[in-house]
Amino acid sequence: MVMINDYLKNYSNYYLSRYTVTKKKFQEILKKKINKDYFAKKINEDESKSLLNQINDISDYFDKIGAFDEERLLEITFQKFVKKGYSKKKIFSKLNELYFKEEVINKFLKTTFLKNELDQILINNYIKKTNLVEKLKKLNIPEQELFDKVLKKLSYQGFEYGDSYKILQKLIVNGRFS
Repeated sequence: MVMINDYLKNYSNYYLSRYTVTKKKFQEILKKKINKDYFAKKINEDESKSLLNQINDISDYFDKIGAFDEERLLEITFQKFVKKGYSKKKIFSKLNELYFKEEVINKFLKTTFLKNELDQILINNYIKKTNLVEKLKKLNIPEQELFDKVLKKLSYQGFEYGDSYKILQKLIVNGRFS
């Protein structure tokens, strides 16, 4: 095994004890840290190049000891996005931004998105999180216009129009939003 610089190992231990990230995201964070320290003149150019070359070794080292459990992290992150009321499209793009492997995302989402009640849960959570209906009710607009505005907002947020329409119809009790 290649000798890993103590500076990089200590920072990695510190970072991974505080945050849970994917292997690729961890590599990006190390690159930023090294560049930041180089520009702050904490390390010289030779040290910077040497450290940048060791990033793969250090990430492999921490991967071998089990620091990157991407399936578990993916599940936790997905649940967080469901609570926030993100649409399926937004969840997919956010997971890509977090450097999860594309095939892992696709496999996970394929099984998860098949759940029938997921769309309803996502839309309900979005409406509750944003207080969308309450805000629009303050405008004293007719119920049909309120329905159209909520539907339009859901479409803007990435929810499918047809699914949103059906779910909003279910939310209406006696001609009023519940």
